Amino acid sequence: MAWTEREARERAADLDHHDPRFVVDPWPVYAEARRACPAVRSERYGGFWLITRYEELRASAKDWRTFTSSVPNVTAIPSSHAREEPDLPIEIDPPLHTRYRQLVAPVFTRHYVASLKPRVRELAGGLLDRILEVGGGDLVSGFSTPLSVGTLALFMDLPDEDHGRWASWVRRMYDPRDQEGARASTREYFAYCDELVAARRGEFVRMLLAAEVEGSRLTEQDVARFMRVLLIAGHETTAASMSHALRYLAENPDERRRLRDDPGLIPTAVEELLRYFSVVTLQARNATRDVVVGGAEIAQGDVVALGFAAANHDETVFPEPDRCVLERTPNRHVAFGYGPHVCLGAHVARLELAVMLELVGERVSELALVPGEEPTWNGTGSVRGLASLPVLIRR
Repeated sequence: MAWTEREARERAADLDHHDPRFVVDPWPVYAEARRACPAVRSERYGGFWLITRYEELRASAKDWRTFTSSVPNVTAIPSSHAREEPDLPIEIDPPLHTRYRQLVAPVFTRHYVASLKPRVRELAGGLLDRILEVGGGDLVSGFSTPLSVGTLALFMDLPDEDHGRWASWVRRMYDPRDQEGARASTREYFAYCDELVAARRGEFVRMLLAAEVEGSRLTEQDVARFMRVLLIAGHETTAASMSHALRYLAENPDERRRLRDDPGLIPTAVEELLRYFSVVTLQARNATRDVVVGGAEIAQGDVVALGFAAANHDETVFPEPDRCVLERTPNRHVAFGYGPHVCLGAHVARLELAVMLELVGERVSELALVPGEEPTWNGTGSVRGLASLPVLIRR
């Protein structure tokens, strides 16, 4: 059900990013929030500020001295798992944060990612062919999730037989509707990462165990914390982006045919799909001092959420922001964040989306939603993702 102007204004004044209605359609609420103030206050989940406008968001994301990440339990709202030690590397600030990122940077360079494209295409092609053979199915469980999991496992050299287990853990860890299930999944997921490290499984784990930061080797605990973050960040967000893009193509066949007939449009289409859907709703920081953002007086110690999705629909930066324009240029979106904590796996996500669009153009003649079977949504607003996407599909 579409928001009325009054409803959107009321929700913007008391924003709950996990509200199921908001998860499905946040854009009218974000528009009202941007009109009200660059930083709006919500008393949900212990209280936080949400920065909604593009320029203020970029300035805040860049200013890590004022908006610190080095407070455990704050990055997600509410926290998915209580802990005293920071999640590496997202809950530390420069210069230490920079040194941790440099440990894995060689695996995520544009050149290295591009070198793995043939293997990602092979994986994606096999998944798509299986769905094509039966004429339809759920593109979330049958394509987006196994492609994101399989690609990440390829980069991190993880055991094939474990893919389904940790994908399930990640999905359940961030479901605010089932707190006990989230805690149980977190315990299992942490134990799995500990076991991977203790057993020295995979070249990626061995690379981290051999690395040094400030003259000291990383401990097994450090490496396990690193693995936890990389597995979460690299899987759920990319799967969500691909699922939304596939739904868009199913609902807009003319756009799908445009990409088929002009594959040179794919690079800009990838960027616009990332901006338009903006699956990462927000990431939180802590104010290290009293600060004013666009007239909002933020106190030292307040939780401040960087609203990347809201900023990506800022009409002062993106003309017609609530319309998907596949050829949009320039497109300075912040779907991967901004500043020192910009997403390390951005090139991987772009590769997966580009491969998906290429293969759909090459192999799919018809793609449509199943009549009477609406796609369903995950329960979390931190990453706006589909739980299912039933389609009919033909070569």
